[in-house]
Amino acid sequence: MNMENKIKVIKSKKWGTTKEILKIIIFAYLSRGGSPTRPLLPLVINEIIRLFQKIKKINIEEKRVMRVLNYLEKREIITLEEKDNSVFVHTVNNNHPTVIKYSIKALLNFKKKTKKWNGKWFMVFFDVPESQRNKRDYLRAYLVKLGFYPYQKSVYLFPYECEKEVILIKKIVEGAKYMKYIVAEKIEDENPAKTFFHLN
Repeated sequence: MNMENKIKVIKSKKWGTTKEILKIIIFAYLSRGGSPTRPLLPLVINEIIRLFQKIKKINIEEKRVMRVLNYLEKREIITLEEKDNSVFVHTVNNNHPTVIKYSIKALLNFKKKTKKWNGKWFMVFFDVPESQRNKRDYLRAYLVKLGFYPYQKSVYLFPYECEKEVILIKKIVEGAKYMKYIVAEKIEDENPAKTFFHLN
C-alpha cells in the first residue's frame, strides 16, 4: 500500500468514528424523548463512551471522543460546554446537512424500534425528469439507505408516520423536490413490505 492510499485509509477510519459518534449523540437525544432538531440538549462524554460500547460493542477512549468532538466543533456542527467538571455537547446548526442526514436515519430507526404498526403505509413517490436521471438514481439509493422499502421504481414505503423526515430529505437531496408524500390505508401486495419491516 502506497503512502497516498494509507492516508486515505486513515482519513476513512477517522471519519467513520466521527459518523458513529454523531449517530450516537442523535440516538441519545431520541432515547430521552427529545429530537435531534432541538438545540441545547446536553450529553456527557462518558455517556457517549457508554453508548458506543452498548451499540457498537467497541471500547473507545475518552481522548478519542474528545478529538472527534473538537473536530465537529471546528466544522461548526456542535459546540462544547465545560461545566462542573463535565463536558456537554450541543448542536449548533440544525440545518447542517450532516446533522440532518443522521437525524433522519436515527429518527426512522427509532420509530421502527418503538412504534406499533397501525396498518397504514406512508409512501413517497416522485417523477424526476429523465434529463436529471443522476439525481433520480441518487434519491432512490438514498431512500433505500434510510430504510424505505422500494415498492416500485419511484414509490417507496415506510410503516410509520414520516412526514417530518421527508421534509428534511427535501432539504438536503436536490432530486427530492419532486417527491410527494401520501398516506395509504391499504395497498396491494403488501406482504413483501411487511416481511421487510418485520411486521408479520
